Amino acid sequence: MSSDAVPLRPGPTGRRLSTGAGPMPYWQPASDRGAPAVLLLHGGACGAWVWAEGFAAALAEAGCRVAAPDLPNGPGATLSDRLSVARAAMAALEGPVLLVGHSLGALLAQRLAADADAVAQVLLAPVPPEGLWASNLRLLWDDPALWQEVSRMQDAPGTANPAMAARLFGPRMPGGVARSVLARLGGESRAAILEAQSPQPVLPGWAAACPATVIGGDADRLIPPDAVWRCAFWHGTTPEMMADTGHLLMLEPGWQAVVGRILRVADRNADRRRGRPGAKEGQAWRSTSPR
Repeated sequence: MSSDAVPLRPGPTGRRLSTGAGPMPYWQPASDRGAPAVLLLHGGACGAWVWAEGFAAALAEAGCRVAAPDLPNGPGATLSDRLSVARAAMAALEGPVLLVGHSLGALLAQRLAADADAVAQVLLAPVPPEGLWASNLRLLWDDPALWQEVSRMQDAPGTANPAMAARLFGPRMPGGVARSVLARLGGESRAAILEAQSPQPVLPGWAAACPATVIGGDADRLIPPDAVWRCAFWHGTTPEMMADTGHLLMLEPGWQAVVGRILRVADRNADRRRGRPGAKEGQAWRSTSPR
């Protein structure tokens, strides 16, 4: 096993944050960094457990308050249902929030960026504002077998073909870990996936006064590099690509570098927690040019 591969555990552990949508996994730092709280939004066919394998704890150990809600993904659950839960978590964190979203969760982060408490967004393997349709068509053309497997995301966890693990992750991901993660994926809402195919109401990060940092994997077949670039272009920035990395950046070897990047964004926005009367104060000048 690679020395920096994430060892899998049963799921979220530790403290819970009380919110209007119910308790959520929460990591309280021993020493506060003075940066905005971090809200982790998972992608499709998974849950808060993807952050609980070491990623969230690393952010907390570095001094960040971290929350990671389990977003609704049962039959009929919509993107609006997920946004409601995410907003409840933002309210419970009481102050400026750094949004970190993965895949479909990154689409939610982009839609939340105009909210008053959102001060910055880090988008990991993001569904771009255009929606999933272009990436979906490309996957169908490039890898019909993987496309067929992905189209079954609403099936129960444990039903995916183990042979798909090598296509979902980058070449550095240990095979046993990849198959273990694949076995836990599933149970996605078909309604949410269909809704996410179409263009979404997303403001560019510079216009929302919530600058975006966009990170992708160069071996990602679900959200390929061209989709990551289009997302970054929309937000007026340049993407950062992780070498030999697939779709689940928070679980694959090299995830510590992603944590480090998030911490740098958090530190840049520390002044927006300390002594600023409103998280979006100064929006007029920030919305005049891309960041």
